Amino acid sequence: MARTLTPDALRHALSAHGHVEVPALPGRSNHIRAGVLVPVSFGGDLEVILTQRAANLRQHAGEVCFPGGRPEEQDLSLEATALREAKEEIALSGAEVLGRLSSIPVYTSDHRLEPFVSTLGTAPLRPAPGEVARILKLNVEQTLRLPHLDSIPWEEGHMKHLSPVFHIEDALVFGATAYVLYELLGLIAPLLDLHLPKSVAGSLRWQDVLHFRGRS
Repeated sequence: MARTLTPDALRHALSAHGHVEVPALPGRSNHIRAGVLVPVSFGGDLEVILTQRAANLRQHAGEVCFPGGRPEEQDLSLEATALREAKEEIALSGAEVLGRLSSIPVYTSDHRLEPFVSTLGTAPLRPAPGEVARILKLNVEQTLRLPHLDSIPWEEGHMKHLSPVFHIEDALVFGATAYVLYELLGLIAPLLDLHLPKSVAGSLRWQDVLHFRGRS
C-alpha cells in the first residue's frame, strides 16, 4: 500500500524542485502567459482535478486542461490569475497554493502554461455553464501503478521526444497539460514510494489527439 501524501509534503517537494522555463517550441514564440491552477484532492483517494472545455469555445474547444487563463487588470500575479480563473470556471474557493511547476509552452498557440499546485479548497465544485463541459478527476495512485504511459513520439532537430498522454474516462489529456501533469506525478511518485511509469510510444499520433474531443 502506498504512503499517504500530505499538503506539507507536496509543498516541500515543490519548493525543492524549483521552477524551469521550458523554451518556446519550434515556430512559436510562446510569450503569452496563462496562470493555471492544478488542484489536488487530499481527502480519500489522491486526485488531480482537470476540466474539459466546452465544445463551442473559440480556442481549444473540447480539450482537457487545468482551470486558468490570461491575466486581467485586477490580478496582482499569475498565481492570482490562476485562483480567480478556478473560482470562475469550477467555483473553487478556499484553496491553498502549495507551489509552482515549470513554465510549459503550448504547441497549438503562442501561449505557455504557468501552473500553480493547490489544495482543493472547501466549496463544492461546479462547472461554469458554456465554458466548462465537465470536471474530471485523475486518480494519482492508479495512474502511477500503470505498466507504462502511452506517449506520442515527436522530433526537434536531431532530438527525439515522447509526449505523454493520459486517459480519464473517455477523454485524453495531451500536450502542455499532459506535461504539467507528468511533472507533478514525477514529484508525487517518490513521496508515495511509487515510480513514474515509463513512457512508451503508443498508437496515437498528433493528428489523432488534436481532433479528439471525447464527450462534451
